Amino acid sequence: MISQLGELAGMGFIRSGLAQFVDEQGWREQDDCFETASGHRLVPAVSLGDWEDQQPSFHLPFCYFDPRDEAEDGPLGDGFHELGELDGWDVLAADAVPFFEGWQHGCELVSGVLGQPQLTLTLETEPEAWHFAAWRVGAAAVVVAQGEEFSSYGELSMAAVWLRQQEVDAPLPSDGAAFYSWLLNEG
Repeated sequence: MISQLGELAGMGFIRSGLAQFVDEQGWREQDDCFETASGHRLVPAVSLGDWEDQQPSFHLPFCYFDPRDEAEDGPLGDGFHELGELDGWDVLAADAVPFFEGWQHGCELVSGVLGQPQLTLTLETEPEAWHFAAWRVGAAAVVVAQGEEFSSYGELSMAAVWLRQQEVDAPLPSDGAAFYSWLLNEG
């Protein structure tokens, strides 16, 4: 999977090229994402229905974290815990240590394919810090990041592999808060 994401990062995010790539990988368009052969979801920054030519980024979540004390129930109910049954997914409750270890494991997998990261950063947040590691691949960055999970209205955090366009000679942000804003295409 990491080799496929690295290949995708190296080819740009043009809709016509991605359609051929997705087809060759056996992935399929479902709802507003691409479902990979492993069951992971590659989520585009711009919804597939609104995507005209080029995407700024994609993310592929692989770990969810519920930091609340009553996390055993899960803010998403049974659906939250069912995510843990998918191949390659982890769902963690209330303990930030396994969430950090999940991020580290993601970094190790990417490093095994792309070498050591060009940049690692931490963003101090409550109740737990978020961590980022970035690799340059042509005019893109591959990032393993912890951050907010977007469909739970701030209840969950997630670890994901991100593919983000970035000019070859443009520097990556070196501050945790600026890096996270850049990752989310906020500035």
